[in-house]
Amino acid sequence: MTYRLAAKFYDLFGSKNDLEFYKELALQSGGKALELGVGTARVAIPLARTGVTVVGIDNSVRMLRVAIEKLAKESAAVRRRVILKRGDMRDFELKQTFSFIYIPASTFDHNITVEDRKRTLNCIYKHLKKDGIFAFDLEQAAPSKPEKSWWIDRKEIEGGKMVVRSVFTRRDLTKRRCSLDLFFDVYKNGKLLERYHEYGEVAIISKDEIIGLLEETGFKVVSVYGDFDKSKYQKDSSKIVLVTKRE
Repeated sequence: MTYRLAAKFYDLFGSKNDLEFYKELALQSGGKALELGVGTARVAIPLARTGVTVVGIDNSVRMLRVAIEKLAKESAAVRRRVILKRGDMRDFELKQTFSFIYIPASTFDHNITVEDRKRTLNCIYKHLKKDGIFAFDLEQAAPSKPEKSWWIDRKEIEGGKMVVRSVFTRRDLTKRRCSLDLFFDVYKNGKLLERYHEYGEVAIISKDEIIGLLEETGFKVVSVYGDFDKSKYQKDSSKIVLVTKRE
């Protein structure tokens, strides 16, 4: 999924409980990090405020524009510590290595095919220092979750407007994919002013599959959690949170 015009609403609905988790790893790793799928810099800016230098890559021009707008409101020191680049996590070349690389917000799931996943992991391995840490998280759909589902969120914004986000998901367990339709409607006094639609697909990746791919591409799995509080992974966990190392 590549956010287009609706990128300006991402942060309204993009809050997650992962900031402290990635911040701790970044600080432990020496204060310089590479974020793949940096998006609106939701994670990168808070890390930069703590002194971490973050190089962030994203394939969405619109998301990067939002990140640039947010950075403009930060101090000069924070702005210097966030370097934004447009690129593809499957194929990038930065001519530098990092002690910490991370992919937040289950963005690794956007690698639809096994080949995509291998290409991304190979790129990360090449940019990760020896003994460097690579951390990321994956969504895990509960077996009881229906094949198709709708849900709706709404948030108030300036000018007395309301943004309503409607999400439709459809799982295909045969293809191991989930499709997502996101609709963003902007209302004021009951009148529809704007509507945006985003569509994308994400992979359904099991714990055994991702660990196998990590080991195949040279990573050692250090920890597997069920959430960012470092709770033990269970079969019914909503997430897989992985910390790996390049030996």
